[in-house]
Amino acid sequence: MYSRPYEPDGCCNALPLLHLLRKLLSHPATILGSVGFGLVVGFQFPTFSHGLRPIAQVYIALLSMCLLPILVSALPWGIGQMLRTPQTRELFGRMAVIYAVGLLIPCVVGLAVAGIFQPGAALGEEAKALLGSELQGAGPGAETGGLLGFVETMIPPNVFAALSKGQFISIVFFAALAGLGLGVVRAPGADEALRVLNALYQTFSTVFSWVLIPLPIGLFSIVAYNISQAERELLNALLAYVAFFWLAGLLVIAAHAIVLSIATRTAPWRPFVALKTPLVLAFATDNPFIALYSAIDALQKHYRVRREVADTIVPFGVLANQHGQVLLFAFTAPFLAQVYGVELGPTALLTLGLGVIVSGAAAVAGGAALAPILAPVLLGAGVPDALAVVILATTQPMVANLSSTVTVQATCNLAVLTARGRTEQVAAEEPPSKGPDEEMP
Repeated sequence: MYSRPYEPDGCCNALPLLHLLRKLLSHPATILGSVGFGLVVGFQFPTFSHGLRPIAQVYIALLSMCLLPILVSALPWGIGQMLRTPQTRELFGRMAVIYAVGLLIPCVVGLAVAGIFQPGAALGEEAKALLGSELQGAGPGAETGGLLGFVETMIPPNVFAALSKGQFISIVFFAALAGLGLGVVRAPGADEALRVLNALYQTFSTVFSWVLIPLPIGLFSIVAYNISQAERELLNALLAYVAFFWLAGLLVIAAHAIVLSIATRTAPWRPFVALKTPLVLAFATDNPFIALYSAIDALQKHYRVRREVADTIVPFGVLANQHGQVLLFAFTAPFLAQVYGVELGPTALLTLGLGVIVSGAAAVAGGAALAPILAPVLLGAGVPDALAVVILATTQPMVANLSSTVTVQATCNLAVLTARGRTEQVAAEEPPSKGPDEEMP
């Protein structure tokens, strides 16, 4: 008589092999290698890389599938739980100060790199002629309604329509209001509603963790396909723009890593190890929202940030803490001034600085759609805005990924620095979080 169910030969050996395979796929070297391999294949074999489009789109769809459920459950739960807990309620003021000061980093770095290296002044006549010819064929940019237009798009007249269309600004606005309501209402069912939201968040977070298992394969396909779509001739003309923007982006990333390592008393490379998954996801997909869950998870695991704090700050940050877009605007504006031969004095630089912070902090668009947002800032500093749409659209495949990575890292910094005081108080009484399935007290 057998005392256990029948098991086929090799069944017992299969589980360790599957565990080993999953560990190998999730290793940082495998993830980074897949991104690097995708870059090489995308450049060298564009035809083959273009054929990876179905795989890339399917994997992006899988990554995006749980984003809205996570967003509409994590943000109201986080805000509601923070407001209902006296120990975390005071963190809102701290977050506002850190948020405002932090936006100065990408602004100053972008203006400084463009001003020191003068990439626009070194642009050749042939490159300028090519940009001029592209400008003639470029259609009008998207219209902008200014501040009131932004507010109008932020408030959803129909929440369900906003959810079905994936209008993140409207969804975040509604979810934040719902969280505020749950945080202040004294009805008996409010606590139960928060527990339901918490259960939904953990459910979709678990599903998202399953989707991350074949991450290297998906990242390779996404990167290779995106690189194969780049317009090579125009990118060659704007090589200096791309190269120096990357320099500025890497400097901002280094600055954030240093700030985080000092605040947490860890080695300077530790932030890259702890945040590897959200940073790689943001870089490969050019979408900080896709890194939402993995950022929350990494903050809990490696920095002991409380669930309600991470669930509040990370969704807010990937929408309204867009350090990558601020950096892009702060670098592009003086670049265009150099192309047109416009001298930027102290007053113009101050105007640009304030303008790029205000306009870029919540600029969730990409490519040519950013031109109407940047245009008022350029015109306010006396810089023509005609070439903005061509440059932003042409260089998007080479700069947008880095921009998204900067935004995700800055948002993680915002969460850690905001929660630092509270984290130190509870460190002795709370074990580190082990993932989405463990509910923190």
